Amino acid sequence: MNSLINKILKTFLSIALTFLLFIVIISISLYVYIGKGLELEINKSNPTIASLSDQYNIDFDSSSTINLIANTNKIDVYLLFKDITINKNNDTFINANNASLRTSLSYTNIILLGNNFLNTERILYSLIDSVNVHLKEPVLNIKYLDSITNGETLKDNDFFPLSINADNGIIFDGDKEIGKFSISLDMNQSNNRSDIQRYSLDLQSHKDFPAYYIGRLFEEVSLLEDKNESVYFDININDPAVSSDENTQVLNGILKVRDTKMDLIKFPVNLKPESIRNLSLDLNIINNIGQVNLLGSVTNPKIRLKLQKKPNLQISGTINFEEILEPYLDLTVNGTDIYFAMLENNNLNGITDLRVSISGKNVLDLAGELNIKKSNGFLVPLTNSTFETKHIIKKENDE
Repeated sequence: MNSLINKILKTFLSIALTFLLFIVIISISLYVYIGKGLELEINKSNPTIASLSDQYNIDFDSSSTINLIANTNKIDVYLLFKDITINKNNDTFINANNASLRTSLSYTNIILLGNNFLNTERILYSLIDSVNVHLKEPVLNIKYLDSITNGETLKDNDFFPLSINADNGIIFDGDKEIGKFSISLDMNQSNNRSDIQRYSLDLQSHKDFPAYYIGRLFEEVSLLEDKNESVYFDININDPAVSSDENTQVLNGILKVRDTKMDLIKFPVNLKPESIRNLSLDLNIINNIGQVNLLGSVTNPKIRLKLQKKPNLQISGTINFEEILEPYLDLTVNGTDIYFAMLENNNLNGITDLRVSISGKNVLDLAGELNIKKSNGFLVPLTNSTFETKHIIKKENDE
């Protein structure tokens, strides 16, 4: 999810830079004619605007306007783009009913900006007052987000404050609707660098959101999908002080999954992974602390599926999302009549009750007890036992 958030932020940064170029060039060209106020349609036949439009693959309705209002010592600039569309790979990347941009430019800074731009074709960002961008009901297709690059650059003192807000947006992945989103973002924008100062992002799932999107976040899950499943989430992630050395990111929200099926690539121990069917999950997160409860039925291949409807596996406990990419788990697993088989020889199998505690993040500590009810194929029948082991999810030095 954090990867998706980063990609959405990059998208809005590129849009904001596009708007900025429109403002500077148009303001430099027209400020001497403004007087008390001036409203103009943004003429796409103008060579400069047409060039920018082609360069950034941006299109908008011909009724889009720019308003310039002269005050005592500055010019207020207001751009309104109607039916704006930005394309990637000859397909719609993002569109919105309208996008507005507000800023102010002092007369002195307009002259300095114009002189510097004519001489160097470079914008002095520190001469620009704060810029506010608002997107109304944008539609974003994340299919093309991988084509957006964001290379590391040195910090630049030549920047301006930039705020971006988008309300009631919709996210697609190709033809698949993922859900709704809204975003609020403050940053310092320089020529090749965006230093995010604060952000807040709301995400809410579409009614047909597929569970496999969640499964893709976990390397050890090979399948999370069923025809009768339902998934709902409504989350907010915000950080009021991104540049702080302390971790100030806060996650709140809920996730509900009903009647799906999960297949694992492997179990934490050397056992054959069996499908978990009729899986239901409830996760409630308040200020980074999530309370989780999972119910499901671990498949017994020796019994007909229609006779295996009663849940026999429960996982409950807390998940600490203070480090959202490396959450800390503190869970308890309870199982009744759980079928197991050795990975290398499925003829070695049995039935057990179990209770296991799981704690940690990159390396999980597992401790528990097994109450063996039946064992088949072993030279010496299995008996009740306790165990302690570790399971590596992610190496400590992994990026």
